[in-house]
Amino acid sequence: TGLTGDRAAGPAPADGLRVPALVFHGPDDTVAPWQLSRRLADARPDMVALRTVADAPHGAMWNADPEAYEEALRRFMTPLM
Repeated sequence: TGLTGDRAAGPAPADGLRVPALVFHGPDDTVAPWQLSRRLADARPDMVALRTVADAPHGAMWNADPEAYEEALRRFMTPLM
């Protein structure tokens, strides 16, 4: 059935972020609404890096473009190491 967003508490959970988060998500996800990831990234641009993956179903972000996925992951992780 998936999430519809009505169970999401809004921006409050973003306030609790203490470590940077990299989120890969696509607007075509039919399981988890992309808008929830967008809201999280908008609420905490200092802590959340949202990488939008077009044409990728839920759980298949890497499959859509492995090279771009790995490069985004490398760029995100390198400064943290």
